[in-house]
Amino acid sequence: MTNEHADWLTVTYPNIAAFCIPPDAHQRLIDDDCTICVTHDGTDVLASIFPLQQSATASSSSLKRELRDFTERCIRPLAKVVTESYEAATDVDFPGVACIQSVLMIDPNRVWIARAYARIGGDELLLIHWNGPRDLAPKFPMMLFVSLVPLFAIPTGD
Repeated sequence: MTNEHADWLTVTYPNIAAFCIPPDAHQRLIDDDCTICVTHDGTDVLASIFPLQQSATASSSSLKRELRDFTERCIRPLAKVVTESYEAATDVDFPGVACIQSVLMIDPNRVWIARAYARIGGDELLLIHWNGPRDLAPKFPMMLFVSLVPLFAIPTGD
């Protein structure tokens, strides 16, 4: 992270994830304590662990299918998707962990960004997503996304 983000706070949800948030952001659990919500600049980043729906075990290709399914079921009914991409997140480098990111333009000035993290060969994923003004994305949530450590997916050696 850059000096501009030096005052961001590290938040840890044990056995789920750790990430950095702006000092004026608010974070809490919602949906019966199952979904992490980080609110900043009037927008929310949401994150939850889900079982895989599109395959039995996680891989980069199965995560891509999961994100496409998320787009079809959860985003298209709410917004007109103008363009979309599904690519490996190049900033994620944890051994044995896959991460696919989707970027959906939902109109010229709004974007929906989602990431799916999973332990390769595992049966669950962490889905984290945000939608908001395109000009806000590089400041928040992308800095949160690139700081995320998917604790649930990193082998502990037990």
